[in-house]
Amino acid sequence: MPVFPRPGHDPAKNIAPYSLTELAQIMLSLFILLFIVLAALVLFIGGWLPADVVGIMVLAALALTGLVSPEEAVAGFSSPAVITVLAMFVLSAGLSRTGVAYRIGQPLQLFARRGETVLIVVLMAAAGILSALINTTTVAVILLPATMDLARRSGLPPARLLMPMALGCLLGGPFTGISTPPNILATDALRSAGLTPFKIFEFTPITGALVVAGIAFMVLVGKRLLPRRASSGADKNGIETAYEIGSHIFTIELAPTSPLAGRSLGESRLGSALYLTVVGLQRAGELILSPRAQETLRAKDIIIVHGQSDQVSHFHGSRHLQVEQPGPETAEITARLGTASVRIGKGSPLIGRTLAESGLRRDHRVHVLALGSPTGECLREVRRHRFEEGDGLVLQGEHKTLEALADTSLVELVAPLTEGPADASVCELLSLCSVRVPEGSVLAGRNLVESRLGNAFGLTVVGLVREGKVTCLPAPEETVQPGDLLVVQGLARDIDVFEGLQELEISEQSSRLAAELESQQIGMTEVLLSPRTTLAGKTLNDLLFRDHYGLSVLAVLRKGRACRSGLQDMPLQFGDALLVYGPRQSLEAVARDEDFLVLDQAAAQAPRLHKAPLAALIMATVLLSAILGFVPIAIAALTGVAAMVVSGCLTMEEAYHSIEWKVIFLIAGMLPLGMAIENTGAAQMGAAALIGMVGDLGPRWVVATLFAVTVLGTQVIPTAALVVLMAPVALGAASSLHISPQLLMMTVAMAASASFASPLSHPAHLLVMGPGGYKFMDYVKVGAPLTLVVMAVSVWLLPILWPA
Repeated sequence: MPVFPRPGHDPAKNIAPYSLTELAQIMLSLFILLFIVLAALVLFIGGWLPADVVGIMVLAALALTGLVSPEEAVAGFSSPAVITVLAMFVLSAGLSRTGVAYRIGQPLQLFARRGETVLIVVLMAAAGILSALINTTTVAVILLPATMDLARRSGLPPARLLMPMALGCLLGGPFTGISTPPNILATDALRSAGLTPFKIFEFTPITGALVVAGIAFMVLVGKRLLPRRASSGADKNGIETAYEIGSHIFTIELAPTSPLAGRSLGESRLGSALYLTVVGLQRAGELILSPRAQETLRAKDIIIVHGQSDQVSHFHGSRHLQVEQPGPETAEITARLGTASVRIGKGSPLIGRTLAESGLRRDHRVHVLALGSPTGECLREVRRHRFEEGDGLVLQGEHKTLEALADTSLVELVAPLTEGPADASVCELLSLCSVRVPEGSVLAGRNLVESRLGNAFGLTVVGLVREGKVTCLPAPEETVQPGDLLVVQGLARDIDVFEGLQELEISEQSSRLAAELESQQIGMTEVLLSPRTTLAGKTLNDLLFRDHYGLSVLAVLRKGRACRSGLQDMPLQFGDALLVYGPRQSLEAVARDEDFLVLDQAAAQAPRLHKAPLAALIMATVLLSAILGFVPIAIAALTGVAAMVVSGCLTMEEAYHSIEWKVIFLIAGMLPLGMAIENTGAAQMGAAALIGMVGDLGPRWVVATLFAVTVLGTQVIPTAALVVLMAPVALGAASSLHISPQLLMMTVAMAASASFASPLSHPAHLLVMGPGGYKFMDYVKVGAPLTLVVMAVSVWLLPILWPA
C-alpha cells in the first residue's frame, strides 16, 4: 500500500503512514478534485460555456465539496493579483483615452515603404516594448489599426503583418512583473508560499532574449509560413461594406495656374457643384484631415475627396461647357436687358412666398439680382427667404417685360428703369461669360434647371444663342442642345470658380486612401434619426447641418442603398442612416443631441489630449513606486486608478467599462483551485510524478518537462487558470529537489505566456483572426515551431539566470 506525505507538511519531517480512514478521505478528496479539474478542462477545451463562467463553477464546486473553506473560496476576489490585473486594465484605458497610446503607435507609419522584413521587425519590437507597459490585449487593440494602415500603405496583405504583431505582443508580454496575469500570479504564488517574490524587472532579461529569438525566427523562417491571402474580415460596424468607402475616395491635384488657388473650400463649390466632400488635403507632405470650409486652397494641393468620380469627368470642359470669348451676341443681350428697383407693397400676392414659388422667372421672364429687407439690408440667402411687405428687389429683364411687371399688383416701381448691365445698385457687381455646349455634353437634352448652373454656381443664364437666334432670359424649362451658346451672368469670382472646376482631373483613385481618413481627432460613424426626432421631412440644407455640427455627411443609406448626390436637398426619413465625418468633438455633440442616435459611441469620443502628460506621469509614478518598493504593486496600481479618475483622464464609467470582467472573474474563480491542490496533497503528488520522471537528470530536465507540460496546457486552457494549476506543482517539485523555486515559477510564467499555436489561446490571436483572414492551421504552422524556439531558449537560459 503506498504511503503519501501529509498535505501541507514537509515529507522529510512527517513519514507516519495514514490510517485506512484517513487514506479513504484523502483518496475521495483527490477523486473529487480530479473530477472538478477534468470537468473544467473539458469545458475550457469544448468552449460550450464562457471561461469566466467555468471559473465561477470551479469556485462553487470546491466550496460545496469542502475542498476549500468558504473564506478560501472567495479570497481570490481580494487577492493582490486580481486587484493588480483589474487596476492595470484601467490604467491602460487611461493611456488610450488621453491619446498616449495613439502617439506611441504613430511613428510606425514612417516605415510603411521599407519592405516586409523591416515592417515585421519594427512591428514585433514595438508590440513587445509596449506590452511591457500596457496590457497585452490592449496593445493588440492599439496596434491593430496602425498595422492595417501599414498593410494598406505598403501594399502587403494584412495577413503578412497582423500575426507577427500579435506574436510580438505575446512575446513581450512578460517583460515586467505586472504586464501579464501569469507574471502577477507567479509572483503572488511565491509571496503566498513565504518565499522571495519576483521583482518587477526580474522578468526582463529572459523576456528580452525571447523577443529577440522570436523576431529572428519570424524573419528567417516564420514569414515563409505566413499566408498571402487577402483579408476576409469585415470593417468595423460594416461601414466599408455598406458604403463602399474605398471605391469612392479619390484625389484631385490643383494645377499651379488653377483659378481655385487662393479660394476657400467653401468658395470652391466642390460640394454644391460636383457633390464632392473634401475629406483631406495633402500639402507639402502634411496631411490635413477634415479641413474647415474656411481653409484656403493653394497651388499643387492634393485634394482628397469622397463622392462619385464620374461627377468630375462629366464636368470637365470637353464634356460639359466650353468657355469662349464674348462675341456680338453678348453685346446684343446686354443692350436688350435692363434693371428695375421695385418694392413689395401691401397686399402683394408675393408675400409669404419664396423665390421659387413666386414664378417671377418662369411666368414673368425676370431675374432677381438682389434682395433687400425693409430696412435696406442686403439679404444673402435669397432662395430660402419668404417675401415680406417692404422687401426691395432689383429685377433684371427685357425692357418690355419690366414695364409690364410694373403695371401689376405684384411689385411697386421705386426708381426709373435703367438700361445696360447691372450697376452699383446691386449688392455686388456682376460679370458675363459665354459658354458653348459641345457635342456629347452631359447637359445636352437637359433643361436649364437640370443644368444646376444656378443652384451649384450662383450663375444665371441671361441669354441663349441657337442658330443665330438670340433669346434673353430663356425659360427654366428650355432644353439645352449641342451647339448652343449660353451667356451666363454672375459674380466675377463665381465665374472664375466655374472655369477652375472644369479644369479638374482625377489624379489617383485607390481604396488605400480610405486608410488615411481617420485619426486620433477625426472620425467617421453612422448616425440615425432617433424615435423622438422632429427632423423627419427636413433637408440637411434646412438644418444647416455642416454649419451647426461641423460635420460632413458623406452618404445617406436608405433602404440598403447608399446615396451620395443631392444630399443637401434630400428630405430625411425615419430609417435613414447618415455616414458623418469630422472632428470627434463634433461627433460627441451629435451623440448628445436627442434628435440623433450614434451607432458607434467609441468613434464619437474625442481624446482628452490635454490630459496626456498627466496620464503618462501617473503611469510612470505607479511603475516607479512598484520598482523601488515604496508600496506594493496592487496599492500603487489602485492609487493610479484613483488618480486617473480624479484628474479627469477617465470617467468612472469609462474605468468600469475598460475592465475585462471576464478575466477578473476567471482568475478569482480559479485561485481557490491552487489552495485545493495544496490542501489535498495533489501538488505533492504532481511534484513527485515530475521528480520520478526527470528528477535524477538535473534541473535543466526539470525545467524542460515543466515548460512542456505548461505550454501544452496553455494552448487550450486560459493562462491565468493554468498558472494557478501549475504553481503548486512547481513549488512542490522545487521543495523536494531542493532547487530554486524562483527558477521553476519563472519557467511556469514563461511557458504560460508562450501561447502561440492556437487562435483560442489568447485574445490577441482572436483579435487579428478576422482582419487577417487567418485559418486555424495558420496559427499552428507559425506558432508550433516558434514555441519550440522559445522553449529551447528558455531551457538554455533560465538555469543560467536563476541557478538551481
